[in-house]
Amino acid sequence: MTTTRTIVYAPNWVGDTVMAMPVLDALTASGRQVDVLCKPHILPLVDLLPGVHRTLARGDDAGTLGALREGSYDEAILLPNSFRSAWLTWRAGIPRRWGYRSGFRSALLEPAIDRPGTEHHQIEDYSGLLQAMEVAQPEDWIPRIAIRDDVRSRGRQLLERAGVDPDAGPIVGLFPGAEFGASKQWPRESFEEAARGIRRRQPTAQLTILAGPKEVWLAVRLHEETGKIHPVIGTDLDLADLAAVLAHHRVLLTNDSGPMHLAAALGVRCAALFGPTDPDRTAPAGDAHEVLYVDRWCSPCFRRRCPLMHHGCMTELEVDDAVAAVERQL
Repeated sequence: MTTTRTIVYAPNWVGDTVMAMPVLDALTASGRQVDVLCKPHILPLVDLLPGVHRTLARGDDAGTLGALREGSYDEAILLPNSFRSAWLTWRAGIPRRWGYRSGFRSALLEPAIDRPGTEHHQIEDYSGLLQAMEVAQPEDWIPRIAIRDDVRSRGRQLLERAGVDPDAGPIVGLFPGAEFGASKQWPRESFEEAARGIRRRQPTAQLTILAGPKEVWLAVRLHEETGKIHPVIGTDLDLADLAAVLAHHRVLLTNDSGPMHLAAALGVRCAALFGPTDPDRTAPAGDAHEVLYVDRWCSPCFRRRCPLMHHGCMTELEVDDAVAAVERQL
């Protein structure tokens, strides 16, 4: 029996890729050879997944087309609802192109599947694709990443390099950024107060400030305003190394972000701060997490910046509530 060669066109965002991991597990369990096409910065994360046969970096259209044609794939699974994903796989001559109807791309899909509603968590958005493909649904829809021992050891080394001893006390991470835009970010001053509160009420806890390359300024400012005692980690790390570091954390106080979903998949408890986005759709998956959310009349608005200028959905989240949530998680 010939093994079906499958290419999965991954989402563009880290969090969306993490939430799609149960789909990759289901496809692998069905006996397919699963390759994943993703943005270059997401490659190290997907490489951590044992069921993935090969990863391909999405580059310019010509390079991506060449890689798709060279793979001689039997089918493509399009997780983004973009026109480009359908156009590229159609141009590559892949005979089966599974995806949801969206925009003007339906004619490029084979077959085109009706999009589901949004009354469930986003992790279940792809259940309709699996059903149409007659692939068994995952046992559950909670993403999980079991990192290898060598990756975990790398995380310990990175923490020790930053002056954190994983054996000295529980590690609490602060993630003040959010790539989507400023509207998803709890005020930096609130993170500062929360850091002081956690340190005062949980003196054995070790705090880290986690950030990506685009959040250096924010992280450094938080580091300075909290006494320069909490190290900034992550600005020079790829996603595999960030996962290695996160795996040693007990709790992450975080905005709605990619690292939030990554931490949850690694088994790290999250105290998640939500404002312009919908926690019913994108809260960290699983029962171990707490969501802090002010249900204002204008939220969720899904805007990159607050159109009303007051940013009340985030500024009204109380520092004491966040500190108490972290304490409960510890």
